[in-house]
Amino acid sequence: MGNLNLMTKTKWILIMLGIMDLILMVIHYTDYILLFLKPTGYVIPMVINLVVLTVIGFRAKLPIPSNLPKVWTIAGLFIFIPILLFHGFMVGLRGYSYTKIDSPYDQPPLAIVYRDFTLGETTYYYDFYKTKFGFFGKQLEDQSFSMVVQGTDHPPGGADAESALGLGDEEWLTANSVRFYTWRGTEDIYLDASQASTETEETEETEETEETENMEEVIEQFMDKAEKKESGQTISVNGNTLTIRYDEAADQEWIDITNENGTGDIPAQQCSSIVRNEERGYYMLEECTHQWEYSLYPIDEKR
Repeated sequence: MGNLNLMTKTKWILIMLGIMDLILMVIHYTDYILLFLKPTGYVIPMVINLVVLTVIGFRAKLPIPSNLPKVWTIAGLFIFIPILLFHGFMVGLRGYSYTKIDSPYDQPPLAIVYRDFTLGETTYYYDFYKTKFGFFGKQLEDQSFSMVVQGTDHPPGGADAESALGLGDEEWLTANSVRFYTWRGTEDIYLDASQASTETEETEETEETEETENMEEVIEQFMDKAEKKESGQTISVNGNTLTIRYDEAADQEWIDITNENGTGDIPAQQCSSIVRNEERGYYMLEECTHQWEYSLYPIDEKR
């Protein structure tokens, strides 16, 4: 009777162990992860399997041959322990960590799995996961990125992966996008891949509009400085550097046009002034050395 109860308990323990392993396999092959397992990989489930099977192997009582379960258990330990140690070493070498940031839009948090590797310079790796129930995560495709930071570029007081990402200063742009202010500039992460391209286009269009408006303001201010004969003032437009020159003795002002290695779209020369030509739809450089005028920058008709 005692042996029967032991066999029943053993059977249910093995069934539960099998269910756990099956769930882990299904999660793995459907691109989901258990977030709390990411830093340690599958070390914890492997240890559970090892301990349970070892205990069952040493406690099993079969009639013939009586030592067979122990032999198989010992053989399994010799195979399984090196695998476990190697896996644990590789996980420790990668040094994964994870954190979550809450969304202000009443939806599950965004999980971030990160690690870093230092060899003269530090490389930071970031993967992002859309979460379910707080502990399941599905990796966001094409949203992972890495940063390489030279040792001399680190801020005073050291560095870590979280500060490199700008964690804590992130900004939710919409319910499906969040912006990180990293050491290497802004990075936008999209929780819904179908909306990523649309939001990217809208962001680029907004930035282009702002850039156009800012450049027009810069040109207008430069024109005002040229009228006031503020010699030495410069601006850069489309690869061209414009510099105000004023000869006080001759009471004559002009604008020098230069560019680096011929990268600008206007040859190096001198022009008399910049005018806003509404009819042509451009700011124009006039009375130039090589020809009468050049188109400098388009005017935004919406302004």
